[in-house]
Amino acid sequence: MNPAANVPGSPPPEPAAAGTGPVDAPAAPARCANCGAILQGDFCHRCGQSVHNPIRHARHAIEELFESLWHLDGRVFRTLRDLLVPARVACGYLAGHRARYIAPLRLFVVLSVLTFFIGQMTVDFGNDAIQIDGADESIATAGTVAEVERRRDAALARLARARESVGPVPVVASSMQAAQDAVREQAAARIAELQSNSDPIPAATEPATAERAAADAPKLRFGRGEPWDAQRNPVALRWLPAAANGWLNHKIERALTNAPRLEYDEDLRRQVVLGSVPTALFVLMPVFALLLKLAYLGSGRLYLEHLVVALYSHAALLLALLGIFLLVGLEQAVVPHAPGSARLFGWLEAALWWAMPVYLLIMQKRIYAQSWGVTVLKYGALGSVYVMLVAFAAVMAGFAGLAKL
Repeated sequence: MNPAANVPGSPPPEPAAAGTGPVDAPAAPARCANCGAILQGDFCHRCGQSVHNPIRHARHAIEELFESLWHLDGRVFRTLRDLLVPARVACGYLAGHRARYIAPLRLFVVLSVLTFFIGQMTVDFGNDAIQIDGADESIATAGTVAEVERRRDAALARLARARESVGPVPVVASSMQAAQDAVREQAAARIAELQSNSDPIPAATEPATAERAAADAPKLRFGRGEPWDAQRNPVALRWLPAAANGWLNHKIERALTNAPRLEYDEDLRRQVVLGSVPTALFVLMPVFALLLKLAYLGSGRLYLEHLVVALYSHAALLLALLGIFLLVGLEQAVVPHAPGSARLFGWLEAALWWAMPVYLLIMQKRIYAQSWGVTVLKYGALGSVYVMLVAFAAVMAGFAGLAKL
């Protein structure tokens, strides 16, 4: 033992001679491999890079992975826990408690990806509900008008019972209504087909085929109200060069060609709907922050502070939407084995839907600290304008998505 090693101010002990130390211990580098600064520990004081190279040492790579995950998880759990209380995360972040929470933009992006990824797996935009159990009861295979009407009425009755058992859930109610409308349309199409052909008709294939959908392609009105046409009535913006206008008309043609596929392609419907909403929210986020800035001009808050409020409020909405998607997936797995649980799932989903506007109202009241009357008035105006903007942006994003196919 070297007594001088414990004397304050004494020089550090000499390194052990070669072969006297641990055999597996590699020599620590004297300078940072990233910025060249002289190292004084396991991390560079200038850039923060670790002295250990995870590429050369698997043990350090595994340690670094788990350390990063645990560090991130701690912040995630704290942020998500406090996000359940309206305005707590936003007020804390604006007050300077930034190290406690995940940054608002990062949280919004992570929740957007996770929420709509789960939505892609759980939400069903198909018309499975209009099919009756048993191939002999399918409307598409009915051979007479009377048979079509009988099967149509049976399908509508079953949908009505299913709708009543679920309860007043907005999403389910709209889906059930769409399914009932689809049953009526399918029955009407089959009756017209039977009446136009007196010969026995073989079992029909899918009611909406690609060829039939192409014939029913939507017509885009442009200019003087005439249908859009790439040659006779194209979109021609004067401030764009000819090449750009040609590209724009090509994309319009692609979108109009692909639009009829939404009628029979369930995967495309899911892709367009669940892909357009996050795009619309991300694009309109600065707009919503600007609306908050205009609505609260006398609050003394900067635009970036309003942007933080907008990001955290949307993160809360995404968290609630994620809960709804998870409930939908759980419902699909449980209800077939326990039909009585359908009403419970319906009420839970409805509670999350109604919790979102209430949460945003309380959040707006706590952050800007105005009277309830003024808050409700501004909340209603902002909400109305923003919902219309999101709907328009989602339609445009969906149209752009169709143009990429």
